[in-house]
Amino acid sequence: MRIGDDLSDRKKAILRALIDAHIENGEPVGSKYLTSCDIGCSSATIRNEMSELEQMGYLEQPHTSAGRVPSKAGYRFYVDSLMRAYSLTARELETLNNMQKARLSQLDKMIKAAGKLITSMTNYPTVSVKPKFKDQTVNCFKTTFVDSRNFILSMIMSGDVVRSRYIHCKIEVTEEVLNRLCGVLNNNIAHKTSSEITLPLIMKMENDMGVDDALISSVIKNVYDVMSSDDEGELKYEGVDKLLEYPEFSDLGNLKDLLSFMDKKEQIMQLVENDKNDNVSIYIGGEDSSLSANSSIILKTFKVDGKVVGAIGVIGPQRMEYPKVVAMVEYLAKCISSTLEIPDVKELRPPDSDT
Repeated sequence: MRIGDDLSDRKKAILRALIDAHIENGEPVGSKYLTSCDIGCSSATIRNEMSELEQMGYLEQPHTSAGRVPSKAGYRFYVDSLMRAYSLTARELETLNNMQKARLSQLDKMIKAAGKLITSMTNYPTVSVKPKFKDQTVNCFKTTFVDSRNFILSMIMSGDVVRSRYIHCKIEVTEEVLNRLCGVLNNNIAHKTSSEITLPLIMKMENDMGVDDALISSVIKNVYDVMSSDDEGELKYEGVDKLLEYPEFSDLGNLKDLLSFMDKKEQIMQLVENDKNDNVSIYIGGEDSSLSANSSIILKTFKVDGKVVGAIGVIGPQRMEYPKVVAMVEYLAKCISSTLEIPDVKELRPPDSDT
């Protein structure tokens, strides 16, 4: 039986209203408050239903308070089935689209800007991730003439990362020769992994270059060097100090546990690398031993040519404002993917709404 299958429609309505209220004010929620939430039940009925929800594991009663708070199972069912879609406001959409229009040329700068933007709009810390690139490929080669014995080889890698090598030639070169070299490289080894660049392929490129075939051996050595470089990935946070604004982390133990998790780069990298979900992924503390209790993380990967090239996420308390955060993370990730894949992407627009 899936989580939530044992709940009646009335229990679902009460659970949704209670979690919405707890997210908003951070306090245990009582039946008296829920009578004002248009559930259509008396206070006594709501109390009975809340008691049953607690027995079923969806709610908890902290200390001797008359109110309840969501359990981990309650949050899980909420984010999977109960939360309403958040409609971004006109001002929020304008801010998000302005970021897209900036058309930052490098992926790392774009992700960092997105992280700062989401932190400023949600008041939660954000994490931006550039995963390890396995089997790197060069999507495009470019050459820049320096003088008759030297040129710069630029390689635009998977994920829009640019690597450059200064190459000294044993033979004289001209801009015309370099243009031909660029065409030979792009026609033969662009989008190929190092294991696919075989000796017969190298010999073919030498043949294509004719009298300037000596250039190929120098170039291929640099291409192999770049492809085999150790890319450990990157992990960056914005707005970590925002955690101190939430009462959950006034407990130094809770704060220390979350900061310890955030410091473990490999664990978050694995979340991104193992994420096969095309939608936003939500991880709730306690469900996974690696994530600290009383906290949650929302992650959305973005892809170029079907490959994951990064992710952006939000870290905060379990009572995070999930609908709004999910909407923003999903929208910005879509903007980044579209910007990277389409040279002249049009401004993204949400479904028609009155907001």
